[in-house]
Amino acid sequence: MFYSFTYFTRPIADQSSCDSLPTPEFPKLYNKSSPITMASLLDQLRGLSTVDCDTLDAHVARIYGPFADCTSNQAIVLAEITKVDTDGKLIYQSLIDEVIPIAHWMSGNQTDATVEELAAELLAVGLALRFAPHLNGFIHIQTNPKWCYSTEKTVKNAERIMAHVKHLSPNFDTSRVCIKIPATWEGLQACRLLENRHSIATLATMVFSMEQVALAVDAGCRYVAPYVNELRVHLDATYTDANKDRAALFCGAAQRYCDEVASSTAATEAAHGSLNLQTQTHVMAASLTSVEEVMRLAGAVKHITVSPPLLTELEATPAAGWPGAGTVGAAAAITGPNGDALRLKELIGDQSQWRLAFTRAEAGESERKLGQAVGIFCDMQEQIERLVRKWDLMGKKAVSG
Repeated sequence: MFYSFTYFTRPIADQSSCDSLPTPEFPKLYNKSSPITMASLLDQLRGLSTVDCDTLDAHVARIYGPFADCTSNQAIVLAEITKVDTDGKLIYQSLIDEVIPIAHWMSGNQTDATVEELAAELLAVGLALRFAPHLNGFIHIQTNPKWCYSTEKTVKNAERIMAHVKHLSPNFDTSRVCIKIPATWEGLQACRLLENRHSIATLATMVFSMEQVALAVDAGCRYVAPYVNELRVHLDATYTDANKDRAALFCGAAQRYCDEVASSTAATEAAHGSLNLQTQTHVMAASLTSVEEVMRLAGAVKHITVSPPLLTELEATPAAGWPGAGTVGAAAAITGPNGDALRLKELIGDQSQWRLAFTRAEAGESERKLGQAVGIFCDMQEQIERLVRKWDLMGKKAVSG
């Protein structure tokens, strides 16, 4: 089955090369250097939350950047590597030709991943590195979702991704790489190991419940990424997530929880003379489908990752006179997560109780949505691997004449 994330595949501009991409000229609604400017919703959003980019298309960064972070996943990678130019040729052919031989070479030195899996990882890293000059924060690369129920395989996958970065760009600062990991019990234990033993930054993704948030914070994740909409909305244009308003409020409650834990931790550390300024977990709201959803989260969470179509709409909409002005920041939590902190603290140290609580969260909806997201990303992963096999075979035939 082929899935298409509409907001990933909508073209921003004609693209003719992945290695030397010209900066296209796009009409602006206002001139930022002019003494008279009209602030857009994107300007307003940037004044309230950190804006990250949910794409690997470097053209987007040239138009709307720079950004703090760049987020990606198997769907984004698949959409990007299959883009073609006006002649029908793959835009990223040179990257494909570069990484497949590397994957073969690496396959001969290890048994943990297939050639196709290695190539899929290398493609994600290669695309992210091309985007990195437009960022002042992290590039986020998601682990293979097929391993999200294995702590050991997820850790190895993360370490391998870091090695890919050094192989493709030896001088790149790997402290700017953040590994996105599905927020299963096993995935969050992998985050704990990567953060605490390997000093590798992690983001807990596919988050739908406070149980996941609490465990991610305890594991030391740099970010948690709650989905405002379940993943299905990006695949089925007729489907609407009826719970998205509640999910937006959940994002605000998650940020409040992270802030309260950070405040408590900082007070304890200060009392013992060991203050660590990097202990806080930030919320990065994800899976947004409208400008209204984005602006409800403005200021309610520290980070928001925004897709290209929404960036376009935010930039094109003047903040002054916007009809939804009264809802800006409406998702901010006034109180903590339902006085739940003690229960959550007890859960994070007991795997069986945590699993049971997660299964029951939101009457089973949180677990269902996580399973749905994992399944979709596994399908995307397999599509990338099939393409790698196809391109590899085509390359061998071309060499043999």
